[in-house]
Amino acid sequence: MNIHSIRTSITAYSSYQTNKTGKKAEEKDETIIQSKNDWVSDLDRKIQLLDEHYRKVTEQNKRFKDPVQHINDKYINRNSPYFRHDMTELERKIAHRNEISWLYNGLAGSYDLRDAVLRDQPLIQGDVEVAERKAYNRQKVNEQIKQLFEKYQINVPDGVKLTFTIDPNTYKLTVSGTDDTELIRLIEEALNSANNAKELFIHIIKSRSHDNTQFTPEKYDKYNLVRVIKNATGYNLKDLAVVDGKFVTEDGTDIFELYKRSLRQNPYVTEEDYRVLTTHYGPQLYDLAKNGFDSIPDLILSISYENGSLYDIGQKENYGTGKTDWIDELKAGKLK
Repeated sequence: MNIHSIRTSITAYSSYQTNKTGKKAEEKDETIIQSKNDWVSDLDRKIQLLDEHYRKVTEQNKRFKDPVQHINDKYINRNSPYFRHDMTELERKIAHRNEISWLYNGLAGSYDLRDAVLRDQPLIQGDVEVAERKAYNRQKVNEQIKQLFEKYQINVPDGVKLTFTIDPNTYKLTVSGTDDTELIRLIEEALNSANNAKELFIHIIKSRSHDNTQFTPEKYDKYNLVRVIKNATGYNLKDLAVVDGKFVTEDGTDIFELYKRSLRQNPYVTEEDYRVLTTHYGPQLYDLAKNGFDSIPDLILSISYENGSLYDIGQKENYGTGKTDWIDELKAGKLK
């Protein structure tokens, strides 16, 4: 099992709002909530272990007159005093490949979890990794909401349970759960600033489990369709008229034609990509136009907020503060 290490950098974007006087409200309109945060997984840690090991071993190999011969002696030549009898044949093959790669390239060409370096390391449990990553992101988003509320000087009293609900077409967030209209106004102003509500919406999506009652395949497909078309054309399907079974712009242009034109103009979209994307989204688009935009309910998502933490709605798995004991139980069950 070769695992290639892919690193993703996260860039936070800040936008600025122009007020009535024409001046920029420089620090008011800022995206603080991030749906994706740096997360060091067990896989990341094991890759780091492998890198550290082979970096040191490579320095040792270079001390020999013929480093390649020394590597061959360790893993191929059974008559050599350096031969690694303590390793299995597979482990020797993995080590040989890695040390040659590090010698010539200064890095690994790939990573193999069967490496002898990881022999005593616990196995990676996929479902545990996923749960721990979601819990980590929830902790970070809780901190980011706290930071946002501090910026807007918002104090939510202890014990007040609020519900944040977000429209998928506009990413407009509304607050319920209290009769304090001023508190609601302040929270909505803060969370609707910049892309904070959109990032929170994406965070809810990434936190969902298979049993979440807010999601259906049809709702999710509709959301993705609207998002894809808007990203490519700038038009929101919700705002378009339907003529002769097609979503059309104000000048009567079929939105699907604009979508295809956008794909053609994108230098990163190959012919195969173009075929797959148009074949996938075309029928969905025309079915939605035929049946009406409201024939499928919107993917309106809600999440609770209480005592400084978000709590999931409509699913058994909860990533809110004090609700994650089930992750420890899941992890412990894997070790039995």
